[in-house]
Amino acid sequence: MQITCENCFTVYELPPEKSGLAGCPYCEHINKPKKKVASVQFGGGAGGEMGIDPSKTMLNYIEGERKSEGSAVHKTIAGKAPSLPAEKSWILTILEGEDKGKRFLLSKPVIRIGRKEVELVLRDPEVSRQQCVIQIYGETAILRDLKSANGTLVNGFVVQEEILKNNDQIRAGNTLFQISLQKKK
Repeated sequence: MQITCENCFTVYELPPEKSGLAGCPYCEHINKPKKKVASVQFGGGAGGEMGIDPSKTMLNYIEGERKSEGSAVHKTIAGKAPSLPAEKSWILTILEGEDKGKRFLLSKPVIRIGRKEVELVLRDPEVSRQQCVIQIYGETAILRDLKSANGTLVNGFVVQEEILKNNDQIRAGNTLFQISLQKKK
């Protein structure tokens, strides 16, 4: 079973024999496995008591995290722990917004971005307290929206999670970043 750490958002595999609590291999945060939600059952014959045909409703598919387990992001980072690349650096440059022109070296493999209680604080009232997180897996970077109020965009598209490429543009509120991977000097 795959577990996403509630603290650093690392995705790791929980062995079947550990059905109780498990610590994140990266930050050691104790995460509780999420329980699957059972599908809705209709009583009373083929049409149910409410006259709804269960085979023609979307109510049958409400199992927890199954949809995201096979995503490209999860396949890319499966079994890996966040880590910085050896010979290159990830840089965030602000192109638009209150801090236009500032550059940030991503010196940790997990950087949360937002207005408060994060590693990269933005002075933008349109940004949520915890807007998004960037996780670095060597030369691969992943962006995850943290259920922000206005959403996070990558290259103009609203995303929940996305594999970032060199020179991708990220918008959070009125702030526009460009992320780049550069050789260390």
